[in-house]
Amino acid sequence: MNNAKTVHTIKSNILTLGVFVLVFVIGVSGTSTDAYAKKKKNKKGQDEEIDPQAARKKYIFELNKSWSFGYENYKNKQYTNAAKHFWRVASIDTIDKFPKVYRYLGDCYFKMENADSAQVVFELGLRKYEKDVHLHRMVGFLKSQREQVDEAILEYEKVIELEPESKDDMKQLAKLYVKADRSDDAISAYGRILELDPNDIEAQENQAALYLSNEDIEGAIANKEKIRTQQSDNSRVRFDLGRMYFEQEQFDKSVELFDEFLVLVPGDISAMEYVGNAYRNVDRLSEAISQYKKILAIEPGNKKVVTEISRSYKQLGKYRSAKTYANKALAIDNSYGLGWIVLGEAYEASAEACVSQKDGKVDFNDKLVYEIAAGFYKKAKKDLAFRQDADRHLSYLQGVLPTKEDKFMHKSQTKPTGACYNWF
Repeated sequence: MNNAKTVHTIKSNILTLGVFVLVFVIGVSGTSTDAYAKKKKNKKGQDEEIDPQAARKKYIFELNKSWSFGYENYKNKQYTNAAKHFWRVASIDTIDKFPKVYRYLGDCYFKMENADSAQVVFELGLRKYEKDVHLHRMVGFLKSQREQVDEAILEYEKVIELEPESKDDMKQLAKLYVKADRSDDAISAYGRILELDPNDIEAQENQAALYLSNEDIEGAIANKEKIRTQQSDNSRVRFDLGRMYFEQEQFDKSVELFDEFLVLVPGDISAMEYVGNAYRNVDRLSEAISQYKKILAIEPGNKKVVTEISRSYKQLGKYRSAKTYANKALAIDNSYGLGWIVLGEAYEASAEACVSQKDGKVDFNDKLVYEIAAGFYKKAKKDLAFRQDADRHLSYLQGVLPTKEDKFMHKSQTKPTGACYNWF
């Protein structure tokens, strides 16, 4: 415990002394080796001129010696001793012989896990060498670690100004822009990275994510398409693109991407379902049903897919098949609200088709079919996940359900009749 305190005290004393000396030296203008060429007192106390060449030789010797001692200690990981000698170099090096001394000095404190002192040194170095990229980079890094995001951004912006081709620094800057909620600047930064390296997949994906966060779907798709072109085996980007195109209702394009994905990842249920749904949205219903049945061959108990088959048959006007698959979904899970809804939809669609054949005239047979559909929707309401959808269907049917008067006038009829409802 006492040893730890001693080490800490040594570090603090070195830093305090170093900063004091260094600030003094930096603040003095015109300091040079001429300081060694002034008068000194001889043994008799009299002023005596010093040879400028000898003074310079002595100065260079002292400077080189301090650097050598500092560097040797640094190499041997004796960072406390190294720092002491590097401070000496920093305080007397008025000819910029060792401009990297602040890098080594700051790194000594960094290696000693004294980040505060390291940052002080790097910042002092910048007062003398304001165009030192490494010093700006280290100050930026240390400030970013302290979540001083805006200040860190300024340092990395300076780095990029000095080294525009530094892709790694640009990546750090882009990440800081994201932290600062400066998404437009981050997008621009990733754009500059891609100018330097068009094949940087990480930058492309990060930029695409930012486009999405800005609801710029076109920008996100463009980025993903670049990756798709560059990487024929990238399944993830094909899935992402397929989903994006689907959400943009570009269903044919969505199928194209999911087909590519399924070549790379055969049997992926989610992708296969997207393909089936895309086919259904463009009325390629037979292809949709075929795709859904492929899923059932892998997952026979997939009740959601069974309901999609029911709806596809309903759209084809094949109400008996629609009813069959709705019942299959309910056989898997009798409490499944969507199963009851698609069963109701089959009856409702049948009634709609019959009514349209009579120029919109709704008779008692049609009302009885609507009533059957309403009964199924009421059962669907027991499933909280589908209650709202069931209520929407019921609301639509309110005006076409049989009234008390209708039933009084047709006391002997309890089921719909007629050719239109033969499929029952």
